[in-house]
Amino acid sequence: MLFVLPALAAPAGARIPNAVSAHQARGCPNANRPATRSTIPAMRAAVVCLINEERAAHGLPGLRADDRLNNSAQSWSNKMVATHSFTHGTNFAARISAAGFKWSSAGENIATGFMTPRQVVNGWMASTGHCENILSPTYRDVGTGVNRHAVGGYATGPATWTQDFALPMGRSAPSRSVGPMDRCPY
Repeated sequence: MLFVLPALAAPAGARIPNAVSAHQARGCPNANRPATRSTIPAMRAAVVCLINEERAAHGLPGLRADDRLNNSAQSWSNKMVATHSFTHGTNFAARISAAGFKWSSAGENIATGFMTPRQVVNGWMASTGHCENILSPTYRDVGTGVNRHAVGGYATGPATWTQDFALPMGRSAPSRSVGPMDRCPY
């Protein structure tokens, strides 16, 4: 099962607030730190923390960060910036497989022009398809990539983000609760 979504770009010149939604707790280190002033591991950890807070607020188990998915997502964020191409490409799932992750279900979120982890997660949660990936009961693992630059021609502010979601082959979905996903966006 594959989910391909439209890309999410911050509107040019838009001021994107770091507002905390009613569903987001405030306990994620670096959630409001600009990607331009932090390390990639710190940005990854903040994004995963924020999406796991969203999942917990909706009664879903958290996702585990996976290095193979991190590598897939990071490579894609870097490629989009380098090629000025804001797209999922022809087959994002093949990238996940090429990173060594054997999956039975996969999804991907991309965004550009969001400076902080909180901004990008808020943007994804406000978009139906992106929110559905975050709140899917199917996935167990997630990888996050961040490039400090926007994709040229699509956004004026930093940064570019990719999240790859997957369920390992032979594993069952950690939840059957589709209710939160069905009520997206939040």
